[in-house]
Amino acid sequence: MSALFFIFGAVKTNWVYKLVKFLKKVYFRNDKRVAAYLICVAIATGFWFLNALSKTYTVTLTAPVTYINFPDNKTLANTPPDKFELKIKAHGFTILRHRLSFLFLPLEFNVNEMTNNRMKESRRNSYAFPSRQFLSELSYLMSNEMEVLSMSPDTLFFKYDQMGQKRVKIKPQLKVNLKKQYQISGETKSTPDSVTVNGPQSIIDTIRFAFTDPIRGNGVDQTIQADVKVNQLKEIYFDPKVVEVTIPVEEYTESQQVVPVEMNDQPDDITIKLFPAKVKISFQVGLSRFSEIKPEDFKLSVSYNDIRAGRQRLKIAVESMPAYLYSIKLSPDELEYLIEK
Repeated sequence: MSALFFIFGAVKTNWVYKLVKFLKKVYFRNDKRVAAYLICVAIATGFWFLNALSKTYTVTLTAPVTYINFPDNKTLANTPPDKFELKIKAHGFTILRHRLSFLFLPLEFNVNEMTNNRMKESRRNSYAFPSRQFLSELSYLMSNEMEVLSMSPDTLFFKYDQMGQKRVKIKPQLKVNLKKQYQISGETKSTPDSVTVNGPQSIIDTIRFAFTDPIRGNGVDQTIQADVKVNQLKEIYFDPKVVEVTIPVEEYTESQQVVPVEMNDQPDDITIKLFPAKVKISFQVGLSRFSEIKPEDFKLSVSYNDIRAGRQRLKIAVESMPAYLYSIKLSPDELEYLIEK
């Protein structure tokens, strides 16, 4: 037994030696027999452990999984399992090594390779593969010293959306604050005015427009022209991804026109006089179009149905006017009437 302590005295950096020294000092004082006994137990345990690992076992391993190499002409619509329960047969050393490796590196499942490109070449959207067809590939992928006997889940399901394409109009999103007396003086335009949408057909069918990222400005007093990104959607690809947006801005001034009012739905055998027959319409218009505005550009009307309903004053409706006018006001906005039979 003294020979054992001689060996440990020669390797004082060894953790076993430090343990023995601690036990001698704290617990067992100078009782070398107890310390020697513990060392023998540790050595015997080590030999037992090595012997156990050299045997063959059948166990179940939980393997985390990542999927790679999906068909490039389809997009996945479901979520495959993120782990496999593998029943394996291997030596203890191999089992221990893989238990440790799965803590850091998941198992890679090469979808196209494992399924022999069957999903890529088919037009179907749903597939079910029995797990038994992957056992030999998984054994080879993990180790040639290991045999995979079974796998759970027993079936892998893959559901795809077919890829589609269509053309949709661009809709710019504006978050612009204009300087006082300035307004947007016309239609906001984008170049190009539409983009190609690519992605899963089920998603593309729901898309009516492609929106831009918000266009922002504060105290704007001139036309905006900027390259703006198309607002991206998950699993959807736009071509092009950037469009040029033009927002016409100019200074506005107030103007007025006197416009006649028409009667809608009037019976042929009744004559109705409106008081007044014309009203003043006030509005704001861009300086560049100030001289273009004429009374004929407006259509104002009242309805005979209001007379049938017994109303004493008729509300005026603006049926049409130039699209680039702002702050429309009628004076008066209601009319009196006289019926002549």
